[in-house]
Amino acid sequence: MDSTKKTNNSKKFNIQIFTALVGFLLIYAIMVFLALPPNYNYDQGDVATENIFAPTTIVDEKTTEKLKSQAAASVEQIYTKIDDVNTNIKETIEGFFSVVSSQELTEDVITQLRTRYMDLSDVAFESLNSLSSEEINKVENAVLETLDRLYADEINIQDVETKKEEARNLIAERDLYNESLGMEIINKVIQPNMILDVEKTQQAVEDARSKVQTVTYEEGELLVEEGEILSSEKIDLLVSNNMMRNSYLDDPYLIIGVFTLLVTIFGIYYIYLKKFYKVLILNDKSRFAIVVIMFSFMVMMTIPISAFSPYLVPVSMMAMTIALLTDKRLAITTTVFFVIISAFGSNLNIIQIILYLLNGYIGAIGMIKITKRADVLRTGSLVSITNLVLIGSYNLINHNFGLNGIIDMAYGTVNGVISAILTLGTLVIWEYAFDITTPIMLMELANPNHPLLKKLMNNAPGTYHHSIIVGNLAENAAEKIGANSLLVRVGAYYHDIGKSLSPVYFTENQMGDINPHDYISPEKSVQIIKNHVTKGYEMAKEFKIPYEIRNFILTHHGDGAIEFFYHKAVENKENPEIDKFKYEAHRPISKEEGILALADSVEAAVRSIQGINEEKIIDRVEKIFQKKLNDGMLDDCNLSLKEIKTIKEVFIKVLNSVYHQRIEYPEMEEKKES
Repeated sequence: MDSTKKTNNSKKFNIQIFTALVGFLLIYAIMVFLALPPNYNYDQGDVATENIFAPTTIVDEKTTEKLKSQAAASVEQIYTKIDDVNTNIKETIEGFFSVVSSQELTEDVITQLRTRYMDLSDVAFESLNSLSSEEINKVENAVLETLDRLYADEINIQDVETKKEEARNLIAERDLYNESLGMEIINKVIQPNMILDVEKTQQAVEDARSKVQTVTYEEGELLVEEGEILSSEKIDLLVSNNMMRNSYLDDPYLIIGVFTLLVTIFGIYYIYLKKFYKVLILNDKSRFAIVVIMFSFMVMMTIPISAFSPYLVPVSMMAMTIALLTDKRLAITTTVFFVIISAFGSNLNIIQIILYLLNGYIGAIGMIKITKRADVLRTGSLVSITNLVLIGSYNLINHNFGLNGIIDMAYGTVNGVISAILTLGTLVIWEYAFDITTPIMLMELANPNHPLLKKLMNNAPGTYHHSIIVGNLAENAAEKIGANSLLVRVGAYYHDIGKSLSPVYFTENQMGDINPHDYISPEKSVQIIKNHVTKGYEMAKEFKIPYEIRNFILTHHGDGAIEFFYHKAVENKENPEIDKFKYEAHRPISKEEGILALADSVEAAVRSIQGINEEKIIDRVEKIFQKKLNDGMLDDCNLSLKEIKTIKEVFIKVLNSVYHQRIEYPEMEEKKES
């Protein structure tokens, strides 16, 4: 039976897990290929055979560092002048010559001079000792004047040797007895009057480096031009940005990152489904497969479409399809998760993210009250108008008044219409491939001209009337508790189609006092009664009625016993087996099936009341509900006691309006008397 489609959890091989795994791996592969940049194969010195563009924003770290180093190297060192260097040197020389002129150069004096003033060579002291006072003064003056000339300029550590050479020339111009003595003294005392300011120099270097702009290539910007000879820098750039690799496994960080991202997103999505849609989605392999296929298909389709224009991605098609085939709220939630993945994979901007979300919301909300296929086109038109307004507003904000802005608005407008057409075009495929009912299909099934309903109306008009009333009862109750009212109404129309095969064996179709069951055995009667379920199910299957509708046929009596004929067999002392008098079906497993089972029993019971009034209706409904609860008929359909109470109240209200006592007019009274 089709109910097994919803109860596969005990199987070791779970089709839902397999479907989810295939969908995950497909999306994972797409995201990896999408996230990884293209792969090129070049060596240094090769000529590029194609233009290479940046797949994302790329920072050229090596080139940037090279430029910063060049800027730092071009910074001149900063020196600070020491004003008293020349003065101190002059004082040293004057003190030295004062001692030389006034004292005999003994060993002790020479040691004192070397320690206090300057460490001249023995040859220098011998020369000084051999000079006259006049010649010593001449050497002193020549040295002092030369130093004055030298210190007229700034002298840093790099200039010292140059200044010594200049001093040699200046000394040579003087008429000295011993030039080498003068040069030795100058060489001993000369020192820079400019010292390196390390702090300021370092600051200047940092300033120079900071002024170098980071070399960045924006997404789509040309990295390598066709015909360009690839330098080592360009090769390093391609390699460092994973654009030259042997395989996709060369970037394990990206592989792991994408995997972790998707596991997290889909893990949260699974928790959401488990919390709110365990029965409808996780336990229903058809609907679960639809969500997985639709989600994967949209991710695959978004990549090439967004490369052409992100405004053409038919997000509302996904939302409308999921809303029609599963649930409206789930369609909205699925849209949110789809946008999260699309934003990562396709680098969506803020307006595109907003557009996708609103398209999904409009698509889902537009499917709430849908009675015909034109309603899908209406929703698509609303999506088109919304896209036109939003994209136009975004263009105004960004002053995008050019052709590109107009084209984007045109794409957004076309998007809604295309989404509606795709939804309608694929809906039949989803319906028949997965045996799923949609509101549109339900409206078509509710048409009285459907062959099965026409057969029921012609062959068993009483049953047809009963089915209409049961449909009204069930629909009103379903609306009150938030169940699928259209589904349960259509289910009511078809739940008794098996009675069209032998209508006279059912009381609502019997005319007068003749009851064919009076002429056959209870066992035969039971078989005929049971056949309206099994044969009806086969008829529905033959006419390709969706399994959700067929299940109403199986569940409206559950697996309960046909007590009237069982007791009749007992009275005939046939010693019957109770199991042979039970329906070969199962109990309701959804709220809608539970509502219909109650409505069917209540309508049949109330219809048989003699002298019907409100008190009798209430009493009969109470008894039917209590019996169904006691028999465990509603144990598997997830109806709460509060909802059952609400259903009971709705039934009583509707039944009172249908079976209320009518006023007997005087003409009727006269006719009765006559």
